[in-house]
Amino acid sequence: MAQSIEILLDGPDALGKAQAMLNKAAPAYWKQGQPLWLCLTTQEQQNTPAQKRYWNGPVLDAIAAQARWDGQRFPKEFWKEYYRRLFLLRDEFTTPDGEIFNRYWSTADRAFSVRMMADFLDKVQAHAATEWGVIFNV
Repeated sequence: MAQSIEILLDGPDALGKAQAMLNKAAPAYWKQGQPLWLCLTTQEQQNTPAQKRYWNGPVLDAIAAQARWDGQRFPKEFWKEYYRRLFLLRDEFTTPDGEIFNRYWSTADRAFSVRMMADFLDKVQAHAATEWGVIFNV
């Protein structure tokens, strides 16, 4: 899986740091025969407190109260981690000896935007309704 490096360009100093980082990283990738993809975007608004309250309240409450896995109930903390691992994979790293490390998004990440949170909530609710029969009261 591709790795990504993010840097916030919030002024002239950051631009210089980004250029230095690119000058250092690019030749190493090219030497390995790996081209780089450079994408510049405007920063999206970080997810809102209302979205976080909805996730940590009504969504997880409904799942914890209604979902049964082989007849067993699990607490909100379980479902929070379950869905993070199911839908929020950010990067995957493989060590030279073949061990795989996964890094997941956190809803607290500065770059986890309103749009990303909305997509995540949609996926979680659709999955919980389909797989576990959870009914969400809107």
